[in-house]
Amino acid sequence: MKINKETVECQSHFNKTKREKAFNIIVCKFNYKTNPNDKILLDSLITKGLKLADKVNPGAANNSFKKREFEKIKNNCVAGVIAEYCWQVYLNDNGLIIRVSETPFSDASNQIDLRIIKVNKSIEVRSSFPRNGIPFALCHPDKEFDVIGPYANDYKPGEIKKDFYVRTLFHLQKVGEFKGSNNVMYPIIEKIIEKVYQDGFEVFLTGGADWAMMANDKIAMNKDFIPEDELSVDRIRTASKYRVVPFSNALDTIEIYEIIKAL
Repeated sequence: MKINKETVECQSHFNKTKREKAFNIIVCKFNYKTNPNDKILLDSLITKGLKLADKVNPGAANNSFKKREFEKIKNNCVAGVIAEYCWQVYLNDNGLIIRVSETPFSDASNQIDLRIIKVNKSIEVRSSFPRNGIPFALCHPDKEFDVIGPYANDYKPGEIKKDFYVRTLFHLQKVGEFKGSNNVMYPIIEKIIEKVYQDGFEVFLTGGADWAMMANDKIAMNKDFIPEDELSVDRIRTASKYRVVPFSNALDTIEIYEIIKAL
């Protein structure tokens, strides 16, 4: 795995963007086919993700009604495990220091977490799969993505749910279309589980927010939407209100790193 910093200048992509500052991101790049170490690493992460999917929804794969949703959960779990690994490696200076560690899985409502060892603070890692590219997700004036916090009905300004929320983006392209039962055409999108087996697979670490930002109404908001990385069969196509910080107000990846490093 190679780790590189890239800078996205939002103004150069969308002149009406709400993001005034440059957005520094970290790109983790894997070459499954040509790098034996990447192959071993990704195979282990995929196995871990599939085991996590079985823990999240045991028996769902045997339920024909839920089988399609379970396939999405498997992709989400694999993406989540890879995202967690990349954030952990980056925040630990590629293994030079053990600053954060993973937390044991308890239930799907906790998503995927890291723990800052020295101060025992929590980091929730969430992923999304933009089809229009990373600059679109970070910079679009109307359709920018968000740093996802807690469910809005769980949100209380004085009651910290997680200390930090960080984001990972996987650029998955449209590869076709299919016609639904209502004669509406739906896109067919690449699957993480298939994409990881190709050279050039990239994972984008795209900043985040701390709890104080989530609690600040000038920075955060409540938003009704369907996250792409839900781990529960019963929630996959269910919209909920979440507390979010739009990327235009978020900390970039270097800023998150420096804050956690200083704790």
